[in-house]
Amino acid sequence: MRFTINLATRTYLDNRMLSRLFAGAILLMSGYLAWNVSRVAGNFGEASRLQADISAYEARLNSKPVQATEKEFSQVVRSIKFYNDIIRRKSFDWNGLLEQVEISTPEGISLAALTPDAKTGDLKIEGRAKNFGQVRSYMDKLNENKSFSHVLLMSHDVFALNDRSSGIRFVITFRTAVK
Repeated sequence: MRFTINLATRTYLDNRMLSRLFAGAILLMSGYLAWNVSRVAGNFGEASRLQADISAYEARLNSKPVQATEKEFSQVVRSIKFYNDIIRRKSFDWNGLLEQVEISTPEGISLAALTPDAKTGDLKIEGRAKNFGQVRSYMDKLNENKSFSHVLLMSHDVFALNDRSSGIRFVITFRTAVK
């Protein structure tokens, strides 16, 4: 009987390759560890800076407030009213209003001006028409539109277009639900 060793069944490990892989992994993890340590140190520094800012703000809040003079106070109130007025005017939906006016304006009516009145909240439309029947139908359409209320004809007069024809100049005021 002859016994031979079969070398193919034996497990061989390449110790050099494993050493290199472990060394590379240790090196990569060491770099990641150094990066995390620097981040934590930076965060501690940022936290201490923020804590110093917080204590400075708290000291300012806890100190006795400086009294403003009446002139300074009225100036601040005026500037607040001015900026609030700008914000109020900018927040109005002019596109929605103009769209509703356009929907309500019939054929044959030409509009010359649309003027808001800040005190009453009314809008004034100045326009032209060929006859008073068109003005009346325009007012009916404005009254039918749910976006408008308190539609009033403020004035109207006849003006001459040329030698043979004339028209109606009118002013209508109304309130709008468009905001």
